[in-house]
Amino acid sequence: MILLNKFGFTYLSYKALYSFQTLRLFILFRILDPFMHYLFFATLVSAIAGPDYLSYVVLGNVVFYTGRTMMINFMSMFRGERQYGTLELNIASPTSTFVIISRKAIVPLLDGLFVLIVGLIIARLLFGIELPVEQFGYLLLLFVVTMFSLLSFSLLFACVSLLFSNVNLFLNFMIASFQVFCGVNFSVSLLPGPMEAVARVLPLTNSIEAIRSIYQLENNAIRPLLLNELMVGAAYFIIALILVNVMERLARRQGALFKNV
Repeated sequence: MILLNKFGFTYLSYKALYSFQTLRLFILFRILDPFMHYLFFATLVSAIAGPDYLSYVVLGNVVFYTGRTMMINFMSMFRGERQYGTLELNIASPTSTFVIISRKAIVPLLDGLFVLIVGLIIARLLFGIELPVEQFGYLLLLFVVTMFSLLSFSLLFACVSLLFSNVNLFLNFMIASFQVFCGVNFSVSLLPGPMEAVARVLPLTNSIEAIRSIYQLENNAIRPLLLNELMVGAAYFIIALILVNVMERLARRQGALFKNV
């Protein structure tokens, strides 16, 4: 009965917050849209730097698009709660706010995992990027670590977005920052020192370098990269946990959530 309630809660959250509830919309948003994104950067880099650089850019964009999807999902979840007034009800609920958010995070997490897997399939079938079979174990580990890191950052990102009246502006700024600082289309080692230091504490940077190393496009050690990504994800998770608790206490004390800035 407890499991039934948990899954029912997750299903209701999906029906309430996700717009693509039909197969046609799902294919459009989760297969065609990422395909066009990869195709755009693949053709662009082929025209500028030649086809040898194509695999490097496509794999970087597969991981980036996964992160972008999860950030949008979490922000939409919080924005919907805020818009329809249910966020305050979550705070007032006897159940911990973090537990409620964690249950609702199941769907965005599965959605992001689906986008990542479909992206790698598109990379294999349409761009001819073959996965080295001997590295399959590292790829599974990359899935777990990257999903945890993205989940932690997206949770923090969604909480911080409550501070802004125009959350779309905040979202676009973060997406653009990730595309520049995380080494999606070029190595972060090309960035100036301070900017590279910023890139190293963002959740996608190590994962992108790790997946390129798994596909043998770079010669970096895979385990340290995955460990760094795990530590970055753990740091964001702890910060998000603290922020949610602070938000809950302030809301109970003041009778309102954060004010817009």
